[in-house]
Amino acid sequence: MLALPFLGLCAPAGFATVLITGLEGKTASNTRLMLSLEKEKCDTPEWKIRSLYAKAEQEIDQALRALGYYHASVKKSLVFKNDCWTADFDIAAGPQVFVDQVSVTINGSAKTNLEFQKLRDNLLKIAGSPLDHSQYEKMKTRIEALAMETGYLRGSFTEKKLLIDKQRNKAQIKLVFDSGPRKVFDEIVVHQDALNPAFVAKYISINSGDFYNGTQLAKTHANLLKSGYFATVDIVPDTLSAEQGVPVTIKLQAKKQHHYSFGVGFDTDIGPLLSAAYTNRRLNQQGHYLSSELNLSPVLSTADVTYNVPLANPLNDAFSLGGGFKREKTDTFDTVSSILSARLKQTLANNWKQTLYTDLDYEDFTIGPTRTKTLLLVPGGNWLKSVSNNPLRPSKGYRANIALSGSYENPLSDVSFLQTDLSLVWMQPFFWDSKFILHTEMAATLVDQFDKLPPSYRFYAGGINSIRGYGYKELGPKDHLGNVIGGKFLSVVSIEYEKTVFDDWGIAAFVDSGNAFNPDSMLFKTGAGLGVRWYSPLGPVRVDFAVPLNESDSSFQIHFAAGARI
Repeated sequence: MLALPFLGLCAPAGFATVLITGLEGKTASNTRLMLSLEKEKCDTPEWKIRSLYAKAEQEIDQALRALGYYHASVKKSLVFKNDCWTADFDIAAGPQVFVDQVSVTINGSAKTNLEFQKLRDNLLKIAGSPLDHSQYEKMKTRIEALAMETGYLRGSFTEKKLLIDKQRNKAQIKLVFDSGPRKVFDEIVVHQDALNPAFVAKYISINSGDFYNGTQLAKTHANLLKSGYFATVDIVPDTLSAEQGVPVTIKLQAKKQHHYSFGVGFDTDIGPLLSAAYTNRRLNQQGHYLSSELNLSPVLSTADVTYNVPLANPLNDAFSLGGGFKREKTDTFDTVSSILSARLKQTLANNWKQTLYTDLDYEDFTIGPTRTKTLLLVPGGNWLKSVSNNPLRPSKGYRANIALSGSYENPLSDVSFLQTDLSLVWMQPFFWDSKFILHTEMAATLVDQFDKLPPSYRFYAGGINSIRGYGYKELGPKDHLGNVIGGKFLSVVSIEYEKTVFDDWGIAAFVDSGNAFNPDSMLFKTGAGLGVRWYSPLGPVRVDFAVPLNESDSSFQIHFAAGARI
């Protein structure tokens, strides 16, 4: 019987009503932010409410002046009723002050600096716009930030004025900035003992004698972290040095030399998956490193070991030698392959990522009742470019991938062939927080003895990254026994509409069509379905429910994938 009164006493008091009329948009929101009454509850003592009510006009005036309104008038009332209170403010903002004149003067050595000249020209464009005090503060901040960024570390304003003519509703801004001398980088000292200093220097984008530049300091910090060799990177420029030069100290703590990882997962194309990886981050002081990976599943198992040598631009360019083993077993073929490879990876000036390689591939495969063994020496190249507006949650961009490879019959190659593959993903935002995703892949092979060409070099369709609604590599030309033997050509087109429904969730609808085929057996298949999207902190996670619209081995497929597609 005593519980209900007790709960009533402990219930949190509600907020009172503060009515504001006559304002809208930014003026209304800024006024509410300034009003102290807005934060008070019904149980606030009456004396405090009356005190805050008395200074409300002053707060309203401050809020509106910040946006250029200097002639506001306020009608207000305060009523206490039913254990609470209501404050009512009817506000007429009056005419707004406009910026009539803007004067920005840069003195000192920055006077002829092109970046300062460009900033000054942009700031002068404010003339004629409504007065906003925060905009005036941003003008000063932008000048000071550019000075710190470009090495004018002793720069300061000798004059900064915002003059208001309330009678004429006009404002004048006058800024005079003295940059002082421009500083340069002095001695750069790097503390680390894991790698050769000359190799570490390749990641450092600042040089003694260069003008001080904050962007280059940040780039150096990012480069050293992305190198993969260091656990912590601490860069300390001595900007308080009285000398013209700025000494820089870089302290690096190396990561552990050996790294092991293990994983358990499930792939809708290849089933349950066990994985393990080992990396030796420092085989020597020149930054050479070893990477290896093992993946085991019922359909596809791989093992790879690679020796990597960073080149002149180590973040983007590397040479590698590697060896690998692959076992792939689908409903229609079983193949075991061993490969030795040499690869040169480079990032070109136009941001295309280029990989040139030569593979020596021995493959033992069985398709239907036929077993074949093939040795191939395959030189080739791959060119990839990916552009997006957000690496983890893109809404606009594209990904283009071009591959070209081939072989010529010789003592190290049993088959002559030439193969090309073009893949494109294009993403475009649409209305209502949605986007369209278009994916297409076109590939072709010229080959003299197709029966000797291993499954790794044949084309198949079906699966999460192909035609959803069909099983992994289910589609392609068949032999007289009904075994899918793969094709010389591939054509896939997919269109998808994705709509965000909550902050981190979305839904999708899609149609995929195409097939792997030979010139005499072209038969396109189509799948369609719906999907759920989770925009996780590590990238999008996709679950698709798809049905085949043509004859298939199953009535539907569930596909799962993670990671951005561009």
